[in-house]
Amino acid sequence: MELAGVAVNAAVVAVVGLILGWLGKGRFEAADRRIDRLEERLEHRIDSVDRRIDSLEGRVVGLQTSFQTSLDSMRSDLTQVALAVGVRPRANEA
Repeated sequence: MELAGVAVNAAVVAVVGLILGWLGKGRFEAADRRIDRLEERLEHRIDSVDRRIDSLEGRVVGLQTSFQTSLDSMRSDLTQVALAVGVRPRANEA
């Protein structure tokens, strides 16, 4: 009789274990799907940020070039003004 009780307890434990495993598997799969969706969203956001950074880098390079051109032009104009007024170049000191 005691053997029958042990068998019933073992069967109950096995059935409960299978049910919990099945329920847990479903939850883990749902969590995995959610994580996958979050990863996709993050990848899209990162790509968007990368594109914006690339665009900004292009604009900064354009501004640097424009600024350098303006600076060179201004330096040239100032040199012309200095020469027109009669300023002589300084001797280079060693």
